[in-house]
Amino acid sequence: LVGLSVAAKRGILFKEAQGIERTAQCTLLAFDKTGTLTEGKPGVIKTTYYENFPHEILLALCASSTHPISQAIVRYLKTEERIEKELALHEIRSIEARGIVAKTEEGTRIAGGNRALMQALGIEVGHKEETASYFYVALQDRIVARFVLEDRLKADVPETIKKLKSMGIKTVMLTGDNERVAQKIADAAGIEKVYAALLPQEKAEIIRKLQKEGETVMMAGDGINDAVALAQSHIAVAMGSGADVALKVSDIVLLDDKITKLYEGLRIAKRTFLAVKENLSLSLLYNIVAVPLAVTGHVSPLIAALSMSLSSLIVVGNSMRIKRLRFD
Repeated sequence: LVGLSVAAKRGILFKEAQGIERTAQCTLLAFDKTGTLTEGKPGVIKTTYYENFPHEILLALCASSTHPISQAIVRYLKTEERIEKELALHEIRSIEARGIVAKTEEGTRIAGGNRALMQALGIEVGHKEETASYFYVALQDRIVARFVLEDRLKADVPETIKKLKSMGIKTVMLTGDNERVAQKIADAAGIEKVYAALLPQEKAEIIRKLQKEGETVMMAGDGINDAVALAQSHIAVAMGSGADVALKVSDIVLLDDKITKLYEGLRIAKRTFLAVKENLSLSLLYNIVAVPLAVTGHVSPLIAALSMSLSSLIVVGNSMRIKRLRFD
């Protein structure tokens, strides 16, 4: 109860007390990239239009998705291109970790997404991607526009990763983004192992593989694409501003989205679990000494009753020491 209270006051909500014990046993922390390690609000840094097309259909397509990249395109079209009106679309399909496909009222197919989506539709991209996120727009079988986006690493991430490593926690990144972008973010964060261009099921499969290797895996994510991996992990951590499905399957919710709260949560869990073991040891030792004395009549019933109350006070007092935990 003391551990749960200390965590809650710092914006770390454990849904169950058992989550503290599992968190204390964590050996590996897997991060999603967008919205977890990064700010989750990528910005358009470059646009290329290969031919004219109604931007209103692109606005409608991206507005149908809650993905950060789609929302970045929506913001760009509204602020830079001054597009407000949306054209009606039909048969809108969201394709996991790839993009969106729909049809206009005239039956023209419009697709927006990454290179993998274009290749799946049989459309050749035809250029080398750099360390940024790319969003392609295609009408029927031809690419009509390309957007280059970048997302910034959260300021507290590098220092937090360093602290986690000092605790002996291994760190990996699982992301649906391309390998160059993922490696750039991982290098800046200090994460050594990166798994990129993953579908949601593939994220869960990697976590399953790590678990078979003996790791106790904590997964931190915030999106719909993370839900399967969060459910597979031993301890699921959701960012407070994340998708509802991520919040639902999580064991821990970080209210203010700061990665440093992961470090604090691990510190609180490990300190609480240590206090549990100390209390059990104190109680066991106390009873090993006191019970035989009471049974053999070396202490009076009154002293025995007072001693039992004293043992409870010792356990409570030791638990209250968790409040003195510092995170500097």
